[in-house]
Amino acid sequence: MKNIVFYSLLVWTLFSCQKENIQFINKQASVENLGDLPINPLLLHPITSSIQTKEKTMSTLYGNSVAFEDAMKTDSIKYCKDAVLYEITWKQKPDEVWFGGNIPKEIKSVERLTFDDNGNPVYQLYKGKYLRKEHSDEMISHLRTKYILSQKIAVSP
Repeated sequence: MKNIVFYSLLVWTLFSCQKENIQFINKQASVENLGDLPINPLLLHPITSSIQTKEKTMSTLYGNSVAFEDAMKTDSIKYCKDAVLYEITWKQKPDEVWFGGNIPKEIKSVERLTFDDNGNPVYQLYKGKYLRKEHSDEMISHLRTKYILSQKIAVSP
């Protein structure tokens, strides 16, 4: 009986003295301030994600319910006028819990695509800590729109 009490106290002492500094919720990567964004895109449906190793960034494409349903169609994706897409790009940082892994750091940019009555995409760019709407070059807007629309939904079993 003495051994059980002794070992219990020893285990309790060892584990209670450890400093717990690992965050299990990555608050730095969340949308802390909506800024000019109409809604928090992280609350929408994730469609697909990508990693840009050279730029040390990672992105996720989110969509509202309409965009998500459009993306799930097996034939060519054509978004209707009520669809809204958000491409969120984060800087990367090493994962404190998983050796060799990277996780999102802070948001680098948010790109928003809405569709007009004719089905034409309307591109908007938000940047900075407070996600302010920025003007982007027409050529860059066109290329980014084309890239966002080319992404297909990630398939999971």
